[in-house]
Amino acid sequence: MSPVRTLACVLPLAAVIGLSGCFDGEEATSPAPSPTPSPTATATPSAISSLGADGWAATGAGTTGGDGASAAKTYTVTNRNELIQALYGGTATIEEDGTFSGTLDESPKIIYVSGTISLNVNRALEEQSADDYIQGSCASETYGYDSEGALWEDYYAAFRPSVWGLDDEVSGTPEDARNCAAGQQGRVVRLIVPSNTSLLGMGEDARIVHGGLRIGNNQSDRSENIVIRNIGFEDAFDFFPQWDPTDSTGRWNSNYDLIWIEYADNVWIDHSSFTDGDRTDNEFPSVWDETVDGVDYSGSAFKVQHHDGLVDITRSGNLVTVSYNLFAEHDKTTLIGGTDTPNVERENPRALKVTFHHNVYRNVTQRMPRVRFGMVHIYNNFYFGSRQVSAYPFSQAWFAGQSSKIYAENNVFLIGGGSVENVASGSVSSTQTGRCLALNYSAEECATTFYDAGTILNDQPVDASAYVFTRSDAIGETTWQPSTFYQYDLDSTEGLIAQLVGEAGPGKL
Repeated sequence: MSPVRTLACVLPLAAVIGLSGCFDGEEATSPAPSPTPSPTATATPSAISSLGADGWAATGAGTTGGDGASAAKTYTVTNRNELIQALYGGTATIEEDGTFSGTLDESPKIIYVSGTISLNVNRALEEQSADDYIQGSCASETYGYDSEGALWEDYYAAFRPSVWGLDDEVSGTPEDARNCAAGQQGRVVRLIVPSNTSLLGMGEDARIVHGGLRIGNNQSDRSENIVIRNIGFEDAFDFFPQWDPTDSTGRWNSNYDLIWIEYADNVWIDHSSFTDGDRTDNEFPSVWDETVDGVDYSGSAFKVQHHDGLVDITRSGNLVTVSYNLFAEHDKTTLIGGTDTPNVERENPRALKVTFHHNVYRNVTQRMPRVRFGMVHIYNNFYFGSRQVSAYPFSQAWFAGQSSKIYAENNVFLIGGGSVENVASGSVSSTQTGRCLALNYSAEECATTFYDAGTILNDQPVDASAYVFTRSDAIGETTWQPSTFYQYDLDSTEGLIAQLVGEAGPGKL
C-alpha cells in the first residue's frame, strides 16, 4: 500500500485528466442563443437512449422517460424558450420579462438539448441581472429599490448580528424587498419537468446553466417516469440569498438546486455533471466584520451562499437512481429528506429510496449524500478532494440522519489530509423517532441503520460503520439489503478510479 496522500493533486496524469483544479478543463463559453419561440420537432434518432435505468429507478413501474414518443413529441431545443415550449407541449405563454404560464405536457416526449441553454434570460434571451429582477418586481414598485446596491446596503445595516441579534428571523422592509426580487428570479430560472419526459444531451457539450429543474409538481399531482442524461448542469446562482439568524449562529441560505426532485417517482439521472462553474463560493466572503458573543462573523462559515444543492431529493421523491455523474466544485451536494419530522405525504420511511453508483465527486465539501428517512444504496463511487483547499475543502461524504438507512459498498476516497470521520457520521433524535412511531410506522421503519463494506480511504481499508456507531448509539446495523429489491453488479475497488475517470460525466456514453 502506498502512503496516505496529503495533497489534492496526486494521481497520475492519465488517471486524473478532468478531475481536479490541477488540470482545469477548457473554458466553457455560452454561445448567443437563437430567439426562436418554439422547439423544433425532429424524428432523427439519437445514440443516447431513454432506456437502461437500474437501481431503485428500475423498480416500481420502471423508468423509461419519453421512450416511444411520437415524432411530433420529439424535440431538439437550443434555448430556454424552446425548452419551455417542449415541456409545455407548445402551449406556454412566455412574457417579455421571462416569466411564463401554461399547462405541462404529461404525454411521452423526448427533448434533445443542443449546445448551452441559459435559464436566466428574458423572452428575448438576454441574460438577466439582479437589478433586472429588482426593477421588475415589487422590490421596486412597492419598496422603491432600483438596484441591488441600495437593497443590500439597507439589508446589511438592518440585519447585522450586533443589531438584529440571533433570536428572530429577519423581517421588515429590506427583507420584504429581497423576497420580492427573489420571487421574480425564481419565476424565471426554475423550470418544472413533467411526467414521461426524457431530457437527453446531444453530443459532448449540451449544458443547462444559471437555473435549475424541478422534477415533480405538487403533492396532489405527483410526477413520474423522468430520464435526464448526458447534460452538464452549472451555476444555479441565487442573486438574493436570505440571512437566517436562527440557523446555528446565523447563516446565508440560497434557494435553487440544479435539480430538485419532490413528489415524483421513478427518476433516472445519468452521465451528467453538476458544478458551481466559475462563480465559486470563495468569491463571496462574509459581509460582516464584527465579533458578537465570541463568534467572529467575518469567518468563512458566514460566507454569502449563492448556491444551494446540486441534486436534492425531498418531499417524498422516490425510486431514484443517480449514476455515472460528475459532481464538482460545490458545498452542499445532495440532501435526501428536508426535515427530521416525518409526514405521511412528505418525508417518511417508505419514500426517498435512492441509488447512487459510479459517480465521481471532485472537490465537493459535504452531503454526498446527507440522508433523512429513505433506503439509500451507495456503491462504486469515487470521492476526490482535500481538507486543505480554500474554495471547497472536503468535510464529510455521508451523513445518517433521522430514520435513514444507508447501505454503502466498495467506494473509494482519495482525500488529502482525510480520515474516517470525513467518510461518514450520523445523528438521531429520539424525539423525532417517537413521532415516526406515532404515525404507525414500524420500529424497523423508524430505525436509523448504517452499513459499510469495502471502503478504501487513501489506499487503506477503513470501517466507516464502526466510526458512525460511536457517534450515536441510536444508529444500528442494517436490517435491509438492496439485493432484496433489485439486481446490480458490484465492481471491485481495484481499478475503480481509472474506470470512473473514463466513464462518468457527460459525453461518455
